[in-house]
Amino acid sequence: MLPLLAFFLVGCSSTPKIKQIEVTSTAIEKLPLSLPNPSPLELDEVGWMIVTEENIEEAWQLLRDKNEGVALFALRHGDYERLALNIKEIRALLGEYIVILKKYREYYEEK
Repeated sequence: MLPLLAFFLVGCSSTPKIKQIEVTSTAIEKLPLSLPNPSPLELDEVGWMIVTEENIEEAWQLLRDKNEGVALFALRHGDYERLALNIKEIRALLGEYIVILKKYREYYEEK
């Protein structure tokens, strides 16, 4: 049994040493982002008619005279305010996207 134990002890010391791995890294040239500028936003003009209790009959008559139909879409003051706030939020988010796009361009197209 003693020779067997000696064999195991010698076997552990006779294993080859672990070689160190050398790691090298090389910089890879960034590819251009190649994103075209977005097309300018071209919105259609919207006409607003403010209708109150005092001018409701005039508004109906104007719509009838222009043969534009007789449907009205109305917003209460609070709803109009919320619509304006929603548009403000959309503009802010678009501004953030513009900044992100500029940063990507700076990173990828930087010389």
